[in-house]
Amino acid sequence: MYRGYDIAGLAENASYEEVAFLLLEGDLPTSDELDAFKEQLASARELPRAVTTIVDGNAMDASPMEMMRTAVSALSFSDPAEEAIDRASEHRKAVTLIAQLPTIVARYERRRRGERAIDPDPTLDYAENFLAMLRGEIPPADEARAFEIAMILHAEHEMNASTFTARVVAGTNADMHSAIVAALSALKGPLHGGANQAAMAMLEQFGSPTRVADGVRSRLEAKKPLYGFGHPLYRAMDPRAPILRRLSEQFSDEQTDPDFLELAKVAEAEALAQKGLWPNVDLYSGVLYHELGIPTDLFIPLFEMSRVAGQAAHVLEQHAGGKIIRPSAEYVGEPRRDYPVREPS
Repeated sequence: MYRGYDIAGLAENASYEEVAFLLLEGDLPTSDELDAFKEQLASARELPRAVTTIVDGNAMDASPMEMMRTAVSALSFSDPAEEAIDRASEHRKAVTLIAQLPTIVARYERRRRGERAIDPDPTLDYAENFLAMLRGEIPPADEARAFEIAMILHAEHEMNASTFTARVVAGTNADMHSAIVAALSALKGPLHGGANQAAMAMLEQFGSPTRVADGVRSRLEAKKPLYGFGHPLYRAMDPRAPILRRLSEQFSDEQTDPDFLELAKVAEAEALAQKGLWPNVDLYSGVLYHELGIPTDLFIPLFEMSRVAGQAAHVLEQHAGGKIIRPSAEYVGEPRRDYPVREPS
């Protein structure tokens, strides 16, 4: 649920811009509010020179998440009220981050391929614009919509690791950019944002549908993570998984080797049969992105492109009245001891 709206209904009917507005403001926008919000986003997509210099100069050497983390930090250089944490200033920063993260990812990918960067197009919506910047041409409408739905499904998921990290940082009264950079660092790991990338690598290791059963069994016996399965919140299927499975089926090419969709479906059946594990959002999101021609190592930046809306909404809420987050811990070390008095030598 996002602000009381079922995610399946949002995925079927809403645009990403509507969902981002909902998360930031608490209600779906009116027609006029949506037009104004989309105009705000479109006008904020251009990157400041400090960021384009970093991306262009380091794309060949930096990993995707290293680039995103550094670029987001650099966005603060040109912010006119970087230290301010009042709602108006932080809301403006949130809108700018939602607008500029897709530009960072697309520019990075084209630069590391040795290609010319494509400027954002203010006439295109969020999903169309990103794929156009990435590919160099406007995408088919069905591909843009599938990508948009994937972004909607990743936009928020309550107190996950990266969002909690953002709230911890915001709780110190640090600014929006600092909180989002911290969230990015938490998202980078394979147990969180990197799980869909790790799931694709795992499916590739299985190689053939006939080897999946043994592959799943061997990972379970070795107590290795079965990426794309299980979730701390769900005891049944992650509600986002079947939506992404259907989208993956829409674009699947059975002639490819390996057929990642077929591998994922067989793995889904085996994980349930062998361990009672259901798929989560990561299994089929990776398959969908692959079918849309997106490089696997861009999957985590795509996650953050979407999730930044939810993270920013949490930061706004934390700044509005939250206190510093200081967890307690239970000491389990040695009991009280006295410093030993030694005779002088």
